[in-house]
Amino acid sequence: MKILITSALPYVNNVPHLGNIIGCVLSADVFARYCRSRGYDCIYVGGTDEYGTATEIKALEEGVTPKEICDKYYAIHKGIYDWLGISFDIFGRTSTEKHTKLTQEIFLALHRNGHIVEDEVEQLYDEKAGMFLADRYIEGECPHCSYLGARGDQCDKCGKLLHPGELINPLSKVTKTKPVARKTKHLFINLPGIEAELEKWVDSASVKGEWSENTTKIARSWLREGLKKRCITRDLKWGVPVPLAGYESKVFYVWFEAPIGYISITANLTEAWKEWWLGATDLDVRLYNFIGKDNVPFHAVIFPSTLMGTKQPWTLVHHISTTEFLNYEGGKFSKSRNTGVFGDDALNSGIAPDVWRYYLLSNRPESADTDFTWGDFSDKSNSELLANLGNLVNRTLVFMKNNFGGAVPDADAMNDADKAFLAQQDALVREITSDLEKVKIRDGIHRIMSLSKHANKYFQDNKPWELVRATDKPELDAGNRTRAAAVMSVLVRQVRDLAILVEPYLPFTGAEIFRQLNLPQAKWGDTGKPLPVGHKLGEPKALFRKIEPKEIDALKAKFAGKGGEQTFTFADLDLEVGEIQSVEKHPDAEKLFVEKVRLGDGIRQIVSGLAGHYLEEELVGKKVVIVKNLAPAKLRGVESAGMLLAAEGREHVPQKVGKGAGLEQDAVEVVFCPQSQVGQKVLRKGEKSGPKKTITFKEFGKVKIEIKDFAVVCDGKPLATIGEELRVKNIREGVVG
Repeated sequence: MKILITSALPYVNNVPHLGNIIGCVLSADVFARYCRSRGYDCIYVGGTDEYGTATEIKALEEGVTPKEICDKYYAIHKGIYDWLGISFDIFGRTSTEKHTKLTQEIFLALHRNGHIVEDEVEQLYDEKAGMFLADRYIEGECPHCSYLGARGDQCDKCGKLLHPGELINPLSKVTKTKPVARKTKHLFINLPGIEAELEKWVDSASVKGEWSENTTKIARSWLREGLKKRCITRDLKWGVPVPLAGYESKVFYVWFEAPIGYISITANLTEAWKEWWLGATDLDVRLYNFIGKDNVPFHAVIFPSTLMGTKQPWTLVHHISTTEFLNYEGGKFSKSRNTGVFGDDALNSGIAPDVWRYYLLSNRPESADTDFTWGDFSDKSNSELLANLGNLVNRTLVFMKNNFGGAVPDADAMNDADKAFLAQQDALVREITSDLEKVKIRDGIHRIMSLSKHANKYFQDNKPWELVRATDKPELDAGNRTRAAAVMSVLVRQVRDLAILVEPYLPFTGAEIFRQLNLPQAKWGDTGKPLPVGHKLGEPKALFRKIEPKEIDALKAKFAGKGGEQTFTFADLDLEVGEIQSVEKHPDAEKLFVEKVRLGDGIRQIVSGLAGHYLEEELVGKKVVIVKNLAPAKLRGVESAGMLLAAEGREHVPQKVGKGAGLEQDAVEVVFCPQSQVGQKVLRKGEKSGPKKTITFKEFGKVKIEIKDFAVVCDGKPLATIGEELRVKNIREGVVG
């Protein structure tokens, strides 16, 4: 049986971040390495998705051609994956002649079989940019869950596939202007005509292929709602041309042609590509897709439907390995905000690639979202890699060098306890094997570390350092040394087994352990075998080093914009006038409001602590100041994409006539700006605005904004828009936050 492994093809218009890497590429690499170690006939196919609007836009931004953008970022991706040790059999591209030919052939087969229909549609057009917008380059509010960052093709929060016309308050991501609707003709794949065949296949494949629960749930929810025809063409120049009269100026939509890249890249690898992709049953070829959860509809529904509609015996996916999202320090990785750790950051960090691999794989988001944090990263490296695996290998081989001349001793004195220990470890190896057969990658690495931990305990319990210590009783020394030899023989075998087991996860570490053992790389089936007596071991060397807190602080400042000794000033803030559209009580916090605020580039959701200080109707329709570049955060489970400025201080409350001079009380007052226009920037008077990066709440707190004589000031300078200086009515002195 052949094993065909693919990982989702990343867009080649940016640098991949750690969430992209663990979501498909690194996970697939572990499985591919495991399959090779088992002796399976397998290939691992990867590459870059190079066509579509994303590439065209990036080319415009950088002032080069789409081809030059693809060449640039293909090299960046490949360099990062090479550094990480990703073992593609081919890392290809979709901008090849074979890809164009195969895409057009599949389309024509669908057309012949009556699965392609034509329709006139309204498509959003960016008048400022002079172009129709691809769905993913339109953003707005999701009509289903009200998420404010939904794209025109999909909402990442609720997972619903969308049409751009469904978005509330859509904006072009290209120019931040509101697009207009224009009619144009497009081609659609008629998914309802394939639905019955697809449903039968999903019911069978999701059981036989052990699809994840989330994958099966998403696929069946699509079928339950009923499939709809889906547009497969776009008004672009950079893409696979449509081979049909009247459509010469259009190209195929990237989500129609990109998955065909798995086939075309295989065809660029081997002339025998049809043995992998055409005419085989799942007893001949098993296809494993490694993807993020946002790609499930395309791999479980749309791409299989496309292949079925050709009436040709294409290989369909057997196992879909889906990851949830890897988040960053409680928020989301973001390319646009440059938030998180990217592949080139890791490459330039000075930390070995296997340390990054270990952290990502042991923290792999298999059943729920997980979080990358710098503290957890350094803790896992120091307490697990260094103190567990690295400690076992180093102490074993150093002890062998110092006490047995670096040669494997005889194990004649092995006792029943030793044999029981080895039986327990061998059982754990079988569990690890089962994990990887089922693509439970995180469980596998956790069990490997348990195996290493058990071996460390065995070392401690048997105290070989005491057994080799000379006494005044030679006959006792001889017996103790024989016993020590048996213990060390067991431990050397454990080190060799660990080298085999960790190789799929930590290939550089596995290779280094074998170098220190002075052995060639062994296969998975070699676990459990004793090493030859008298075999001369190599020179021991520490596998890992301690990562110091100062190093982590420096990396946070250098790559993630977090921590360090950076100074934040008013110039780092992006303050903008917005208008409150609606106010609701937070579902789980009586002191919080959830506001929808219209800014210059669309609607944002803000969570504020104004409940108890204002009524909802006192805020709706008011113009306020929003900290626009504050990293999104969840407040009691509700996401807030910014912060509304309000003053805190002592409010003067006048008394009734004849009752005294009045009193002072603590108060909160929103900074309103009724004379300003939505989208105007708030600056220190006389200053100009520049580019801004995403900041944390802690960093915002380093900028001191105050109320002085009712005016809003920073470093003694008043804050203003084009239309007015900012003031409050009731608080004479206070702070703003």
